[in-house]
Amino acid sequence: MKKNGFTLIELLASLAILAILATVLITVAVRKINDAKNQSKTTMIQSIELAARNYAINYGNENDDYRQNDYMYVTLQTLIEKNLLSESLIDQTKKEALNLSDYVYVTRENSVVTAYYDLNQSEHAKIVLNGSYNLFVKKGNTFTDPGAKAFKNGSDVSSGLTVSGSVDINNKGTYRITYKYESTSITRNVVVY
Repeated sequence: MKKNGFTLIELLASLAILAILATVLITVAVRKINDAKNQSKTTMIQSIELAARNYAINYGNENDDYRQNDYMYVTLQTLIEKNLLSESLIDQTKKEALNLSDYVYVTRENSVVTAYYDLNQSEHAKIVLNGSYNLFVKKGNTFTDPGAKAFKNGSDVSSGLTVSGSVDINNKGTYRITYKYESTSITRNVVVY
């Protein structure tokens, strides 16, 4: 007798194989999408930091802190106004535009300009360093920490700022001082030479 179709077992086996394949494909697709979003975020941060470095090179002499102390803070809005960034800054992981009042910290050491941008700064307190990111102190000299300031929702909350780390001015080395407010922190290097 000739068979004109699938048996129930053959049909269920085919559906099970299709379900397994669909699960694997969906898992791989979701992973690839997340990887692409993370790469997009990394690229955007690198672009912002590059724009801030270019700003420091081209306009740094207009900033007193940068001229005198080798550091400054520049807003995303300023980078856009100077045509160093495009206005379409979107955090792909959250699908929302970046806050243009966010700061990029720029510092200079031996003519090397470095920029640091915290993508999540609008969600929590902002901490800004007074003085340079890297400080240099001659062994045996007095070291005075220039400190930092913390802001939350536009208000100065520096009284709640905690400081950890110490500097031994009698021993050469690199020491780290960390300033923290709530879940936000920033670290400074102090080099005793």
